[in-house]
Amino acid sequence: MSNPSCPECGSPIEEGDSFCGCCGVSLKEYWEQLGEAPTEQDLTTVALIRESFNGLFRSKPMALQPSSAVYLNRPPSSMLNFAVAAVVFIILGLFLSYGSEWYTLIGFTLAGYAAPVVYLIWMFRNDRYEQEPLVLVLYVFGWGAFSGVIAGALNSFFIGEYGNPGWAAFIEEPLKIIGVYMLSRSKRAKAEFNDHLDGMVYGAAAGAGFAGLENFWYLTEMIINQDFPAFLAILVRSTTAFGHIAWSAVAGRSLGLAKVLRGKTELVDLVPGLMLSVLLHFLWNTVDTLVAFFVLLPLTMLILKRYIDSALADERKWGYQCYAPNEDGEQAELDSEPAPE
Repeated sequence: MSNPSCPECGSPIEEGDSFCGCCGVSLKEYWEQLGEAPTEQDLTTVALIRESFNGLFRSKPMALQPSSAVYLNRPPSSMLNFAVAAVVFIILGLFLSYGSEWYTLIGFTLAGYAAPVVYLIWMFRNDRYEQEPLVLVLYVFGWGAFSGVIAGALNSFFIGEYGNPGWAAFIEEPLKIIGVYMLSRSKRAKAEFNDHLDGMVYGAAAGAGFAGLENFWYLTEMIINQDFPAFLAILVRSTTAFGHIAWSAVAGRSLGLAKVLRGKTELVDLVPGLMLSVLLHFLWNTVDTLVAFFVLLPLTMLILKRYIDSALADERKWGYQCYAPNEDGEQAELDSEPAPE
């Protein structure tokens, strides 16, 4: 078939597209009239695990036929509860972890959060066509900080009991990403969680919150107790903080991909992203320091860059350059059911 176009707005479409990328209209009837149907997609967890690892070597679009969820907008409503929750999470995380020490040594606290926040801003700006509401990014950031309290208790037991720092990966990665999962299921905010790039942004926010909380402990240990030069300690912790941002972004990607394919997320959708993020984190904690900094860190940067490029290419294919979801609620009537097959 040559040069198909949307029956509603006349924009060019590609064979098998489920929705017009410029006006968002369903193309089901259009293809049925032509005797054609969208390409069937494999939505099993095993298929999504395979896709996660295939994505390590690909930065081109996946040519997905998206559910209508990629065009959903959150109806206008107050997000004050998410802002309050974010502040509560952060303050609780700091007090439960460090008591009054975090504000007595406020310079260490700010130094610990500086690099994670910079990395998060970079990740946020990669979401070029449909940036997430800052209040929701802050909410997941707060969850990441609070999850550090739980992780600290569990790490003390498992690592203290078994002496293997690799255990931290199996504890910290699921704890961080569960906050992203809760957001993707929230009745009030799930329409803001549209695709795999959104999953990476919110995942990075959880990782940034966690890294900042963790950094305070490392900085005080390195500078006060072990007499490391302050500049060196901050430089090392600022570099390693990128790991938490990247690992959680990788984990969040599989949730966003599930939203694209089936219009909703389930707990099992955490598995594909967590398999890769836990593996990367485990290796970081167990290999030689030089290998971690000069092999794993560049590899992790490359993986995240490939995932970002692939997601942006998908968004362009779906028409986000001219029709990205926004905050005005105009598209809120679209349901979140999977695209017809």
